[in-house]
Amino acid sequence: MSKRFQSALFGLIILPLLVFVVGCPKKPPPEVPQTTPPQTEKAPAPPEEVKDTSSFDETQESPGISIEDQMSEEIRKLNEQRPLGTVYFDYDQADLRPDALEQLKKNAAWLKSNPAFRVRIEGNCDERGTVEYNLALGERRAVAAKNYLVKAGIDAGRLETISYGEEHPVDPGHDEAAWAKNRRDDFTIIGKTSR
Repeated sequence: MSKRFQSALFGLIILPLLVFVVGCPKKPPPEVPQTTPPQTEKAPAPPEEVKDTSSFDETQESPGISIEDQMSEEIRKLNEQRPLGTVYFDYDQADLRPDALEQLKKNAAWLKSNPAFRVRIEGNCDERGTVEYNLALGERRAVAAKNYLVKAGIDAGRLETISYGEEHPVDPGHDEAAWAKNRRDDFTIIGKTSR
């Protein structure tokens, strides 16, 4: 094709097409109605938590001291009074001796007359034996006392046990007199029942 023919063809076909495409007015975009966003209601503030203090005598409340702190103070004072006596054991034994049975009867009586309190029975040993052995022996001693109290009518849910092994001696001596004091179960009031 000659250049002249190409120019004529371009002029006849392409130019009118260009004029049509470029010359046509564009449609305006559809008008979107402007709306304001819907007003959302604010959620009401949650009501303030109201603590039930109906079972607490407000006349005894000290300013600045919470009920929990006062209860902890009550328990600390009770433990200082030692209403629950210590139970002692023979060397390498977890069997309850006659003097231990007498003390456990007294402890059971106190627990029955004070049903609101929970107690931890803490098994202890003297320094002889391995750490592992003494922890196991201390646990057997604490469980022996717990079993006695449960049979005496104390709710098992009020009692928990722990073994300290040889870690909490009351007498640091290294003779039979010291060891006899360290082979024991201590009873610690730890709180009140949830009932």
